[in-house]
Amino acid sequence: MKRYPHLFTLLALTVFSACSSNEIGESKDVNQDKIYLQYYISHTEGAHDVDVKCTFRFAGQNGTTLVLSPGSTVELDGEKMKADSGFASGAYYKIRKPIGSFYGNHTIRFTDINGRKFENSFNFDPVSLNIPPEADRKKDLRITYRTGVVGRDDYFDVRHVDTAGYFRYSLPVKDSAIVIPAKDLLAVKGDVLEFDCSLVRDVMLQQRTPEGGILTISQVLRPVRIKLLP
Repeated sequence: MKRYPHLFTLLALTVFSACSSNEIGESKDVNQDKIYLQYYISHTEGAHDVDVKCTFRFAGQNGTTLVLSPGSTVELDGEKMKADSGFASGAYYKIRKPIGSFYGNHTIRFTDINGRKFENSFNFDPVSLNIPPEADRKKDLRITYRTGVVGRDDYFDVRHVDTAGYFRYSLPVKDSAIVIPAKDLLAVKGDVLEFDCSLVRDVMLQQRTPEGGILTISQVLRPVRIKLLP
């Protein structure tokens, strides 16, 4: 179990945002071997759609974002993704799909201007927590979950904030349960524990440029509320 102080987490997020470039270039102007692949799949429980976002950067994960020049494309399951951009994020490619038909295996294929293809597959599985209606604040709280096949780098990100305190855990999925220590439950003000939880999967790319890349799946679950017994 890992714990992250609140201030450290906020500083880390601020530094990451500041370091990632939002500048935009064209892929034809760079060495194709120096294109870094960033793929991000996200869904929030209860939402109707899943978002798939692909960003291409020059020379690393914080480099200039790239618009793919003619001859270069990115596709999800054979469907071409369209370019978009944002003030903070730079250029990216995005597609939205209904959650009901998205569970299962998918493939992202990037073709560079030299015709080289990089295909990477990922599996998108349902995830749910077995939430008890109440818990003894003097005992460790164990919450089991259901999901598909897990990877060695998958983890649950659990975040709780109230007027009395803060805790944040990064819990490996292989541990089979989310465990919140009794000492943290005792610090909760009031008789209800509330926390946010996300399942994060970092999928190794099967095919990537020499510069590398990453594919991350983030599934945000509904906020959890559990009555705490005295």
